[in-house]
Amino acid sequence: MNEYAHEERKRHRTLLIVEGNHEKNKLFWLLFKCFPEIDIDMEDVWIYGTNIYMLYADILKEYGTEQLNREDDIDLPFVISKKQHQDSLCYKEDFTNILLVFDYERHDVNFSESKILEMQKCFCDAADMGKLYLNYPMIESYQHLKSLPDSDYAERKVPVSLQPGKKYKALVGTETVIGKKVKFPQKIGRLLERQLGISDEQTRWEYCNAILSISSEHDVDSRLQELLRNIVEDSRQETIKNKLKDWIIKSGYLHTGQTYWQHMRKIFKTVLYHNICKANKIQNGRYQIEEGGYKACFEQLALEEILKVQNQCSRDADSGYIWALNTCVFLVADYNFALVTE
Repeated sequence: MNEYAHEERKRHRTLLIVEGNHEKNKLFWLLFKCFPEIDIDMEDVWIYGTNIYMLYADILKEYGTEQLNREDDIDLPFVISKKQHQDSLCYKEDFTNILLVFDYERHDVNFSESKILEMQKCFCDAADMGKLYLNYPMIESYQHLKSLPDSDYAERKVPVSLQPGKKYKALVGTETVIGKKVKFPQKIGRLLERQLGISDEQTRWEYCNAILSISSEHDVDSRLQELLRNIVEDSRQETIKNKLKDWIIKSGYLHTGQTYWQHMRKIFKTVLYHNICKANKIQNGRYQIEEGGYKACFEQLALEEILKVQNQCSRDADSGYIWALNTCVFLVADYNFALVTE
């Protein structure tokens, strides 16, 4: 999954292996909408929920080995489909990209430094056996920015003692500056479903997309009125229109002349910038990257080395800490780094 792959491929599906958490599905849906160049449609994504240690055990059981080796030719779609539905097996040749997205979760009772390191070493290529993106301590770290930009992100750590995971989610919820922006499509979707009775998901998405594609404060009133004309009775049309208009204006992107998707694309590039710098700090001890050096720096990042540092920092249950870092947003840069620097 990168800018150097020019070969025309017939396969088009993506396998997304996660922990069954809807938060991950929503993040990838939003990333793919903001970066359509990646050309991954959620309709073509097979989402399989599991635990990283359960997946590790399933792989060992299938291949009859005692540990993973990066030289092994592991076929994850085969392992998963054999477990899920043996009558219709899938193979890695059926997929363009295989993405594994898991939380570090030091507090997991099955946590193992050696096993998670084996997984990180083994799965390093989305277009082959798959690429593992670990998020520290959890996927919510992509929202752990208190401002844009956030100079304090360089030193943001999470104590190992902050357990269970819902405590970290709550912490991010109180500190994030982008949380409401990320959830904005869901907010509009709920209104369309609950107040306007649009139960069909595809229809609801089409209206939601049209609303989020408005880019002018001058046009928002007429555009909303036009959209609502056929889906809400006249007596309620004005109330619903004014509510949506108020939400959109308060979201703060119309004055820039951008759609919601363009606005969030810019925000995600900022999130990427912060996490590339943070990964560089963890691996190389330096947060600031010189102008024009981001691509070279990114290409030298080694997720395996970052994991080793995180393992070392978090070993002490009382005084240990985990550097806040999100790596799954790196899939945008992995696909084509020009999307980050455009």
